[in-house]
Amino acid sequence: MERFPDELVLRKLNGKKWEVVERFRYHSTRLGKWITVPVGFETDLASVPWFARWYVSRDGDHTKPALVHDFLYVKASEEEFPDVTRKDADAVFLEALKRRGVREAKRLVMWAAVRIGGGRSFRNA
Repeated sequence: MERFPDELVLRKLNGKKWEVVERFRYHSTRLGKWITVPVGFETDLASVPWFARWYVSRDGDHTKPALVHDFLYVKASEEEFPDVTRKDADAVFLEALKRRGVREAKRLVMWAAVRIGGGRSFRNA
């Protein structure tokens, strides 16, 4: 089964924001379901602190997992994902990074960064 069956189509808004132009899906083994990011959802792609941009750019092979992660952080407290915790969302991010073929060292750094710094962004925090 293709975990990322859709092409990711985004439109640049202003500053660091992007808008999803076409529905985007990811199938998570951890959650056992499809995550569908709807048209109109806004993302900043990968939120990378300035001091780490030498190692991880705002976009790249990790863009699709970053979008799914952003969506789960925003939607986890709503109807579709009421039982998804911040830890679950971060685990789905790590799972998706691996599925996209992101190098192990890079995916562990990115996962650790969201575990350490993502708390303020998660809606159920």
